[in-house]
Amino acid sequence: ADRSREIMVLGEETNSSKQDAPEPKISSSTSSKKSEDKPRKKKTRTRKKKSKAAASEKKLLKDGETVKELQKESGKKEEMAAKESKNKTPAEEDRIPPPIERKDDGRIHDLRVAMVGNVDSGKSTLIGVLTGGELDDGRGKARSKIFAHRHEAATGRTSCISQHIVGVRDDGKFVHSNKSANLTTAAKNKAWREVISNSRSVITLVDLAGHERYLKTTIGGLTGCFPDYACLIIGANMGITKMTKEHLGVVLALNIPVCCVVTKIDICPSNVKARTKRHLFRILKSRGAKKQPFLVKDEKDVQTCLKNQSTKITPVFMLSAVTGQGMGNLEAYLSGLRPRQTWDDEAKSVEFSIEETFNVTGVGVVVSGTATTGRLVANSTLLLGPFSDGSFRPVLARTIQRKRVPVPVCNAGESCAVAVRAAKRKETLRRAQIRRGMVLVDPSSDPKSTVSFEADILVLHHPTTIKENYQAVVHCGIIRQTAKMVRIQHKGNGECLRTGDKASVLFRFMVRPEFVHVGTTIIFREGTTKGVGKVTRVFYDSFKSVAQLTDEEMKQKKEEVQKDQERRIRVPKVSITG
Repeated sequence: ADRSREIMVLGEETNSSKQDAPEPKISSSTSSKKSEDKPRKKKTRTRKKKSKAAASEKKLLKDGETVKELQKESGKKEEMAAKESKNKTPAEEDRIPPPIERKDDGRIHDLRVAMVGNVDSGKSTLIGVLTGGELDDGRGKARSKIFAHRHEAATGRTSCISQHIVGVRDDGKFVHSNKSANLTTAAKNKAWREVISNSRSVITLVDLAGHERYLKTTIGGLTGCFPDYACLIIGANMGITKMTKEHLGVVLALNIPVCCVVTKIDICPSNVKARTKRHLFRILKSRGAKKQPFLVKDEKDVQTCLKNQSTKITPVFMLSAVTGQGMGNLEAYLSGLRPRQTWDDEAKSVEFSIEETFNVTGVGVVVSGTATTGRLVANSTLLLGPFSDGSFRPVLARTIQRKRVPVPVCNAGESCAVAVRAAKRKETLRRAQIRRGMVLVDPSSDPKSTVSFEADILVLHHPTTIKENYQAVVHCGIIRQTAKMVRIQHKGNGECLRTGDKASVLFRFMVRPEFVHVGTTIIFREGTTKGVGKVTRVFYDSFKSVAQLTDEEMKQKKEEVQKDQERRIRVPKVSITG
């Protein structure tokens, strides 16, 4: 830089000296003589001097300009580096989420959002618009890219749990993948990899069923997919229905933060839309929900909701997937959310909950699920179970894929697919042997299955009363199985439970043993009966020990029944007369 300044100063001095220096005075006699003797040589010499001076000036100017250009380029680079290194202002931090650095193992932050709501409310259509980046045509174009089965496309109703991703850049904008669900596996893998490679973080949208007959699937998705947030979808023209209240009750029972989205406002009359809004606000403010609804109209309202996530504020969005009205507010809100749950990825023992199983040609048995604790490493030996007899068998986790991208490690809180095979070459592992609810655990943890567990429950609704030996379907994390209430300890009068009662209940599985932890939230249901609770004690027993207990109990009951019959039945004496 100093050298360039010297060159520029020299160039300026030469220019100024040539402009300011006075021309030498020559007498007429001498000038005439010289002009007569050698007129041409004088002209050539002066021309040569002028050309040399001009060339030197041009050279100096060129050198100065090149140095200036270099200085400008270096200055621009320094300014860019300074801008990147500087911290963002508070306003920018509120508007744009901070970038998340990826680790060496390819880990990327994943936000799970579960879509719940009544049938035909527009859940799949909204997911198709968010992931595809194109508005719907009003005839099912967006949702046709989401459905995974033919009967879903024919009826327009979701019947299974499906996951779809959308990326988020550093500036908060979405990275879309406008690919259909009916593509080949290679095309799906390519599309998902492009989204992940161009994104700072990923939002996983879990599409759940809305029909009443698929309520068990919806509850299983809410308990087994571990969503960070839930999005309650309501059709403006349909209003609040029975299943809307059911889904909202399950979300509130699981203590999942919820936001409400009112769709189809483009085809809904103004009076019907206003009635739906009033009904929704009244339900959210009710005694059971205890929420504060907040209607989101612009970006300022979005920032207000993001800053007050810990409070009871529930954002309400009014939008249309056909016209695009209100879609920007929902996208800004989703891009500003952060994962809510904390996972222990530094634990020594790994635990992986299995949700689905597959048979892949050339690979073998593949299981998909979520790692709840520890880190799942490829080519590691784990225990798979519990099987129908309550045992755990060693298997080898060969390869891991997360979001259709091969990874060496799966950390706690991340969902992935694992290719497994039997640890011993002589043994074979079939897909039929693996079911939903089984786990992959570390051999050092010494896992044990159980048949009985105790839980503190709250009856949300029941038409009559609940007594001992009552059977219901229990959702315990990813587990779903029928269980019987063997013992009820109720503080009130009698052993019957009614709506709103609390009790400590001993549950016993009816079909097979399961792997249960203390502190897990449970939901039990049977028809319109619903209740929630938390596991307080696990007995780690088996069906053999339970059978012995039941035999003793049956003997006692038989003896009591016989005694009662003997007391009640009186045999009349028959007298024989000759």
